[in-house]
Formats: sequence, C-alpha cells, structure tokens
Amino acid sequence: MPVEQLQSVVNHEQLWLGETISKFTMPKPLIDDINKAYDEHLEKLPPFNKQLVGKINQEHLVNQILTEPMKEIFKQCFREYLIKCGSELSSKPHTLELEPLQCWINEMKAGEYNPAHFHTGFSTLIGLSSVLFLKTPDTYGEEYSREEYPTNGRLAFIGGVSHPLGVSQHSVFGEVGDFYVFPYTLVHTVYPFNGTDQVRRTLSYNCDIKYKQKEKNDRR
Repeated sequence: MPVEQLQSVVNHEQLWLGETISKFTMPKPLIDDINKAYDEHLEKLPPFNKQLVGKINQEHLVNQILTEPMKEIFKQCFREYLIKCGSELSSKPHTLELEPLQCWINEMKAGEYNPAHFHTGFSTLIGLSSVLFLKTPDTYGEEYSREEYPTNGRLAFIGGVSHPLGVSQHSVFGEVGDFYVFPYTLVHTVYPFNGTDQVRRTLSYNCDIKYKQKEKNDRR
C-alpha cells in the first residue's frame, strides 16, 4: 500500500483518559505483509522477553522485517497523533523530531498476560507507544464471573480520575488492523484468556519525541 494513500484508508478516533489515546485503522495489505514477514523470519528474530514485563513466552524484536514504506506508515500515524492530540506539543509540531525505536511482536497464548506497566524511551520520558492487532482468536473463552463485564483478552488503559463523572479505565478486545497510539506514561495491561489454541498477535512500536536542535540563525 503506497504511503501516499494512507489518508484514504486510515480512520482516526480519539479518547481522552487524562492522556490522549488515538485509534487508527490500518490497511489490510499492511497487516498481511507484516504477518507474512514475521512467519517467514521467526526463527531468526531475536527474543525480547528479558526486556519486557509480559508473562508471554514468544516475544521478538521485529525491526529488521519492517520495510521503509512500512516504517513511514507508522511514523505518519505518530505525526498525526501529535498534531491532533490537543496537547501543548501539538501547537508546535515543527519543533519536534520523531525517533522510532524498538518494534516487537507479542504472540500471546491462553493463560499468558501482560501486567500493568508503562513504557520508557532511550533518552527521554516523552514518547509514544502503540499496539497494532495482527491476529485475534475466534473466542477469548469463558468468563468465570460477571459475564456482563468481560475482560478476557482485553487491552485495558488505566488513567484519569476515578469518580462518578470521570472515566478511569478503557478496555478493548481489538480487531485486526486496529492501531492504538498513546503516551509512554499511560499505564496499560492485557488480561489473560482461555478456551482456545489460537493466538492473539500484536505489534508494539516505541517512538521517542525530541525537540529539534535549533540552527544558529533560527530564533523561533
């Protein structure tokens, strides 16, 4: 999918939970290409478990399988987030520089989970993380209690203020192609699921945000 066609295939929604969460819908050809590259190169991909908090057996760095057009699509979503997030930074995007970092895939099976955590960058605390849904199981299994409030397999964002008129949590099952972008500092978790041998495959991408170095003659 040519990068210039991104605007016509990506939908963009936003949720404010003390910090802004943006949801993009990525094109199916991109999802297919990432899944194909991952399956073909899995044996050569470096494990990433020791650097992550997830209680997941199969977690691998995948920067090497991303093509330049793929990277540009992700970077465009990060730029779009900065422009539309409504923060102080969004008023001066020309002063910011995006530096995409680690990209990894989680292959989550029944009984595995990601505990509540947040992300950090290499040289700054200001940055964006993300979750792209690549595969989802047909079922997340049996809810052992409170079926009216399902949590199995859900990605949950935790923030904001807990009071009757506030929203402190937002959780999603996620559909293939959904791409969530949010600040490093937003706490999130993925609940375990049961009752299936199918996997929940997601890609995460971290991106530092830095101020551009001013030129000597630049007085902005």
